Amino acid sequence: MGQKIASPAPYGVTPSERLLAWHELEFYGFIHFTINTFTDKEWGYGDESPTLFNPTHFDPDQIVLSMKAAGMKAIILTAKHHDGFCLWPTKTTEHNITKSPWKNGKGDVVREISDACRRHDLKFGVYLSPWDRNNEHYATPHYVNTIFQNQLRELLTNYGPVFEVWFDGANGGDGYYGGKREERKIDRITYYNLDELWNVIRPLQPMACIFSDLGPEIRWVGNESGVAGETCWPTYTPKGREDINKPGLGQTRYEEGQFGTRDGKYWIPAECDVSIRPGWFYHESENNRVRSVENLVNLYFKSVGHGASMLLNIPPSRKGTVYPTDSITLAQMGNYLQRLYAVNYATTAKVKASAVRSSDKTFAPENVRDTDRYSYWGTPDGVTTGEIILQFSKPTTFDVVRLRENIKLGVRSDDWEVWTQVKGQWQLFGKGTAIGASRLVKGPKVTADAIKVSITKGKASICISDIGVFNSPELPKENLPVISRDEKGQVHIVGESKNASIVYEKNRNAISATSTPYQAPFVMTESGSVSAAFLNKDGSTSRISTVTFGILPQNWVLYKNQATTDAKQLALDNNPKTVWLVDINAQGTDALILDTQKSQVIKGVSYVPDPTNGQGNITHYALYGSQNGNDWQLIQEGEFSNIEANPRPQRVNIPKDKGQLRYLKLVPKRWVGNGHQVRIADLLLL
Repeated sequence: MGQKIASPAPYGVTPSERLLAWHELEFYGFIHFTINTFTDKEWGYGDESPTLFNPTHFDPDQIVLSMKAAGMKAIILTAKHHDGFCLWPTKTTEHNITKSPWKNGKGDVVREISDACRRHDLKFGVYLSPWDRNNEHYATPHYVNTIFQNQLRELLTNYGPVFEVWFDGANGGDGYYGGKREERKIDRITYYNLDELWNVIRPLQPMACIFSDLGPEIRWVGNESGVAGETCWPTYTPKGREDINKPGLGQTRYEEGQFGTRDGKYWIPAECDVSIRPGWFYHESENNRVRSVENLVNLYFKSVGHGASMLLNIPPSRKGTVYPTDSITLAQMGNYLQRLYAVNYATTAKVKASAVRSSDKTFAPENVRDTDRYSYWGTPDGVTTGEIILQFSKPTTFDVVRLRENIKLGVRSDDWEVWTQVKGQWQLFGKGTAIGASRLVKGPKVTADAIKVSITKGKASICISDIGVFNSPELPKENLPVISRDEKGQVHIVGESKNASIVYEKNRNAISATSTPYQAPFVMTESGSVSAAFLNKDGSTSRISTVTFGILPQNWVLYKNQATTDAKQLALDNNPKTVWLVDINAQGTDALILDTQKSQVIKGVSYVPDPTNGQGNITHYALYGSQNGNDWQLIQEGEFSNIEANPRPQRVNIPKDKGQLRYLKLVPKRWVGNGHQVRIADLLLL
């Protein structure tokens, strides 16, 4: 007998047992549900009364089962967001669920969601905001060393196994700390004593992975769009934003999280967080802005398909349930994934490789066909390039190829190509860099006799564990009416659907068979929303599209201080794709003034940031009103929450006693980045 060939030595850093289990999840859910659900905010300020939290029909099983139907394998709950309200009966603060009227103060959302996860065989994780805008001790050592750590101990001790602990990078700033409305600054690099914090977690939950924008085990992908880089290494070296060697919570070069670091110091794979709606919390106004299953599938291929995970947020409504539109979309997503992976055409293919480590079955090319993520085809040491061919028994139609490495042995291969053989000719199907835990190659449908995977560049011998071949199902068609308004205030609704007509509603999100048939454009100069859908002959409708319009800007003048510019109209055209770039000389001194030409009742202002370029989007503001342009009254000052990571429209409500106005003045106090321009895609008066 010949000498047994040893397995290849691992290359670079490798994942822990915790991270191996995490990689196998791939797709899981987020639940954002707290005081903000009832205040219609994204970030609470910390001064909200606990009595506001009162879901009328809280149903943890409906929430969990809706998410499981999508194919999710785990759920992370926001146990405490930045406002400091705790969803469990904590001993660390009075600002918690025992002070709410829900279940007469005897409720525990963390308990109910964690129990529902166990009942339905999903893993459970917790989000605990390091920032606490309510707690009087925030920014002191007592908060970090006692209050925050004890909150963590309660969550990790009383609710069963936890698979992930999630720490947000947003921390330090304005709040209502113990009733004091002020700004508190911290050193994000040193304040939270991160090493000590990690040591709190380890003995309590040894299989829990820790997430933050610097790891230490899972990293933020650097955006809230749900997309990882085309090349996305699971290895990573976090870098500080100011001092490259000193990263901290909210103090990393997070844009590098999209790509990771080839030969990074640590195994810190990317997690792609994204919401099914524009906001993270439930807002009734977004009921018709739920992502389509086609959109979610596209994000799946750009997150899970790039070797990261997909963390999809599903915000329960004020009832305490998943809204029907969200629930239907989740079921469609689950149906798509189930059908996608139902048949793996690689399992019956004949396999041959350009080189094999030895005749030992441990390294056999056939290992790429099985369901074991860690059995693999291996090449001899030093053989870092090569190819493997899967020959089908008959011509096979597919459009998705899945590649995996045995990540227990590190990230070994760099550049790869996938080829298909059609009528004897090899055609390039896809190529890229980095494989890691999973790589999904989505191409056009092709009917081929064989596929070939070529590793054209690598750092160590090849260890490919999986090659899957799948034919994706057809996606549900998303055909919605398109709503627009012209300069004269005429609202147009266009679209065609076989054997269906268009119906619409003004200022109502719901559509039914009794809604108004659309026959011709109609005038709408006031602010409000228009919802439209296709009405089928059987009385059913398509999904609903909704557009919110501001008061029609008729001869309005928008300018900075006293100097006018033609670019101002870009902020009044109701088109978020056109952006007004305004030079700002000094923070808090320049003002953007809007003259509506007549005194009128204004209920609110909607600031629409640039959705494509965050630099210059306003984060903090002051809003003033005037009847004559000289005497100004402060309406409100504050922040546009989470606008850097999630640039969605922000509404400021105007009290009735201040709403009779001709002029409005918006003073940008702070904005994203250090530039000297602010961005306004649209400014709507409501």
